[in-house]
Amino acid sequence: MNILLSNDDGIDSPFLRPLAETFAQRHTVTAAAPSHEQSWIGKAMSRRGSVQATKIDNFPCEAYALTGTPSDCVNIALGHLCRDKPDVVLSGINIGHNAGLSFIASSGTIGGALEGAFQGIPSIAASMYLDPDRFHAVSDRSQPLSSEMANHVQQAAAFLVEFVETLVQIEHVPYGQVHSLNFPNENMENARLVKAPAARTVSASLFKKVDDTFQFVYNPLETLASDQPTDREVIHSGNISHTLIDFKNIDNNSY
Repeated sequence: MNILLSNDDGIDSPFLRPLAETFAQRHTVTAAAPSHEQSWIGKAMSRRGSVQATKIDNFPCEAYALTGTPSDCVNIALGHLCRDKPDVVLSGINIGHNAGLSFIASSGTIGGALEGAFQGIPSIAASMYLDPDRFHAVSDRSQPLSSEMANHVQQAAAFLVEFVETLVQIEHVPYGQVHSLNFPNENMENARLVKAPAARTVSASLFKKVDDTFQFVYNPLETLASDQPTDREVIHSGNISHTLIDFKNIDNNSY
C-alpha cells in the first residue's frame, strides 16, 4: 500500500520517525509534515503567502518539511509530492491526546486527516495520551525518547499498521470520515480497542492577560456527563479509544 504520513508536531517529532520506520517495513511511505510545530490550528490552510517544501534526507521514507499547516501538508502532498495516490492518510502520532470535542475541533493532527477524508481517502488521526511528566519529557526534543517511551511508541505504531491494513479491506470508504484513535499513557500490551463517542468538553479561557497582550495558556477542560464511556474515559482506563468523526452526516436531519 501507499501511505501518506503527516502530523501537527512537526517533521522533527520523536513520534513521527518510528511510525515511518514501522510502516516502511511493509508499505511505501511518504511523509509530509510541518517544518515546525502547528498544534491547535485545526484545519487551517495558508490562504495568503506561499508554502515551501524541503526534501528531508536521512529519514526512513521519502519525506518533506513544509512551512504550512498540517492541512497544507496533506493537500500539497496529495497534489504534488506523492508519486502514487495514497491508499491511506495517517496523521500523527500526536504528542498528547485529542479526546473530547474541544480537542477534536482544534487539533491540527485531526485537521490533516480531514484533508485526506475530504479527498475521498481513508484517513486516520492517531494521538497518544501522556501524563504531565511524560508530556514534558517528550516535548523536550533535545533529548531522545527513553527506552520505555520508545517501546511504547513502537507498540502503538505496530498497532496502527494492523489497523490500517484492516481498514483498507473495506470495499467502500464513506466520504468525509476520520477514524480518531487515542492511545493510553502506558501498558499498550494490555490495551484493547474500544469504540467510544467524543466527550463533550467545555473550555474556559485559554489565554492569560500580560500587560496589554494575551498569551495562550492551557487550562484543563470540563467534561460534561455522558450516558456511556467517552473517548476520554477509555484512554484514562488504559485502553485505546476509537471515535469516528463523520462530517458526511453533519446536519443530516431536517429542522
